[in-house]
Amino acid sequence: MRVLVTGVTGFVGAHLAEHLAAEGDLVVGLSASGRWREGAGQAARQVRLERCDLADAEEEELVALIGRKQPEVVYHLAAQANPQASVADPRGTWALNLGGTLNLLEALKATGLKPRVVLVGSGVSYGNPNPEHLPVREDCPLRPNNPYAASKAAADLLGVQHFLADGTHVVIVRPFNHAGPRQTSNYVLSGLARQVAEVECGRAARVEVGNLDVVRDFTDVRDVVRAYRLLAEKGTPGEIYNLGTGHGTRISDALETLRALARAPIEVHVDPARVRPVDQPLLVADASKLRVATGWEPRVTMKQTLADMLDHWRTELAGEKNN
Repeated sequence: MRVLVTGVTGFVGAHLAEHLAAEGDLVVGLSASGRWREGAGQAARQVRLERCDLADAEEEELVALIGRKQPEVVYHLAAQANPQASVADPRGTWALNLGGTLNLLEALKATGLKPRVVLVGSGVSYGNPNPEHLPVREDCPLRPNNPYAASKAAADLLGVQHFLADGTHVVIVRPFNHAGPRQTSNYVLSGLARQVAEVECGRAARVEVGNLDVVRDFTDVRDVVRAYRLLAEKGTPGEIYNLGTGHGTRISDALETLRALARAPIEVHVDPARVRPVDQPLLVADASKLRVATGWEPRVTMKQTLADMLDHWRTELAGEKNN
């Protein structure tokens, strides 16, 4: 298939591009920066990269680009994806997460093309669900508690509107937390893995942590991108699908797994400054709708995810030392 991936140079985008290329798809990627991050894997050699900032793109430019590429599937990943960063820059977050989605969908409508659009939302849009809504199904009320979550929820509604009003073949997926090698250390599991690797190599004396009692539904990024492609093939336009394992992992348990994998004793210190002002205690997905529609099941265990992340940071830190 001919596919277009927005936000292709991001963590998930690069993993998705690798998976799509491995499946035989012809991949064109859009990126605001127009360049790959270091450690992007095989994607940098497999994907044609076009520079395009969806938040600022002129409609004529975007329409022309899509018209040239003639995509059969569009995976819309481009976003400001960090909840904490969204608190610091709410306007920029809304401009990209909602405004960029609007620009993309309006450009698709203007071309007259009808590709399948996999619009990536977020499980954090559900906010802090009441106990009767756990595990979280797609009909759980949306109660976003930060600009990232709210802007993604609004983009979901925009996708539904385009499906109902214009017949755009939008399939909406709400992934819950995901992790894996090459994720930046701004995210909790990758941050812990990096700190463990730093202690191992003598760069740090201990691991600094925040709230370890939080429970999240973590899916390995390689399982996440498999689900995206399956939804492009088998998802129903206009429908919303949660994506998660259905199992919660306590952050303290993930840290203990990393300590067991470590090559040196790991001391842990709770830093009050790392405790978030708004932190959902429990968020776990009911992804049965996705499973029924696509046959998807997660394949990568949490221990394997953590081991691969730790190995990634060991390699990165060794490279920094050699440079």
